Amino acid sequence: MTRLNTFAAIGLAAGIAAGTAARADVTADEVWQDWLGYYTALGQTVTTASQGRQGDTLVIADAVFASTVEGGNVTVTVADIRLRETGDGRVEVTLSNRVPIRIRSKPSSGESLDATMTFSQSGLNMVISGSPGDMVYAMTAPRIGFDVDGLTVDDEAVDLKLAIALADNAGSYSMKTAGGRDVASQFTAASGTFEVAASDPDGGGDLTASGRFGAVQGSSRAVLPEGVNMADLNAALQGGMRAEAAFGYADGSYRMAFRDGDETVDATSSVAGGEVRFAMSKDGLSYGGEGRESRLSMTASALPVPIEATVARTAFNMMLPVSRSDTAAPFAAMVAVVDLALSDGIWNLFDPGAQLPRDPATLIIDLSGAARMLIDVLDPVTAGRAELPGEIEALSLNQLKLSAAGAELSGQGAATFDNSGPVPVPDGAIDLRLVGGNGLIDRLVAMGLLPEEQAMGARMMLGLFAVVAGDDTLTSRIEFRPDGGIYANGQRIR
Repeated sequence: MTRLNTFAAIGLAAGIAAGTAARADVTADEVWQDWLGYYTALGQTVTTASQGRQGDTLVIADAVFASTVEGGNVTVTVADIRLRETGDGRVEVTLSNRVPIRIRSKPSSGESLDATMTFSQSGLNMVISGSPGDMVYAMTAPRIGFDVDGLTVDDEAVDLKLAIALADNAGSYSMKTAGGRDVASQFTAASGTFEVAASDPDGGGDLTASGRFGAVQGSSRAVLPEGVNMADLNAALQGGMRAEAAFGYADGSYRMAFRDGDETVDATSSVAGGEVRFAMSKDGLSYGGEGRESRLSMTASALPVPIEATVARTAFNMMLPVSRSDTAAPFAAMVAVVDLALSDGIWNLFDPGAQLPRDPATLIIDLSGAARMLIDVLDPVTAGRAELPGEIEALSLNQLKLSAAGAELSGQGAATFDNSGPVPVPDGAIDLRLVGGNGLIDRLVAMGLLPEEQAMGARMMLGLFAVVAGDDTLTSRIEFRPDGGIYANGQRIR
């Protein structure tokens, strides 16, 4: 979090910023003082070599935005900042084309790190309007870039180069300061590219990759109440700090190559688009995303055939309560891989006779529930002492789906939990349905992949826990009762 806040210092340069505002007057000195207040509130220090007036322009030389975390620090240095009053109540900002960033970390245990990076821009146009307590930034930039220039781990240089560039950038950024700070932003870019080159310092091979992506867009909001300590994330959240962000991208693709002597891997991949979401407050932490129409093609010297795969949709979601409470708070977890299709070359490795149906496979697991947290999860002191962070009071299986090779398992259910004893006792039921299970077992036996005695054991287990509900269709209702018993279709199994 601290590193992200530090990089926000170059949001002045990156212009994660911009828009329009009601006409009001703002001066260059007011803008600069607002910046100082903002970064100080984030727990950073700001120093300058000099600052002074040149006519209608406030000139800042060698401004260093620095933050310190346990075992390390981050510095962002802007050689030249010019804030020019345009004469109509607005301020125009120009900045150095290149902004160096340095991250140094030497924890008490683990590897030390020293990384140098560069933020760059060309043609940046940024105008600030509004009033001292409600400023709005407007930004466009033909190009924004980010490069990793050098990396040292435990005093040993790592050969790594990373370059990211965004074209045709525009955005809006508003800053309200009544009773704290309320910061909102929107950002778009027409396209982007990236390049990576790395070598293993121990001679373990070389990696190169490059790619492109189409239009990107993002939005964010952060509320920082007055007086919160941003160096202590848990304290800041309990004090009312909250943040959320969303990022989306259009089509993209990449190429990758790895070489290590005679060992080679070459891959290409593409995706039709996707998004990522994030939110954080004292009520909980959530993180999720989705990708659409992904394709992968790969050849490797260690594999006898090329690998080709497509996925119609991938998705994930996580929501967790993070604050101690006497009442339960919601949580959720979901993962989905929809219509995963493999090329015939891969299938032929283990099914040359094409005995298994080669329909696309799908996996979906969707859970939700309520849990009472016994500690503040993000407080390192209490989290380190607790054996159990919380108690689950309710759990729902909203969807279970696993389909592959001609068989499909589906299910749903819910349960509540009695936590008064030494072990939580569930009360509820899960309904399961299996279609094509026996046919899959028969085909695996015919292919020699499943021994007959193991197949017989699997059929016996299905007979114990399931009932016939149609042609190669089995159903099962698993009940959890308050007496601690577990029942399958009404018959006690524990």
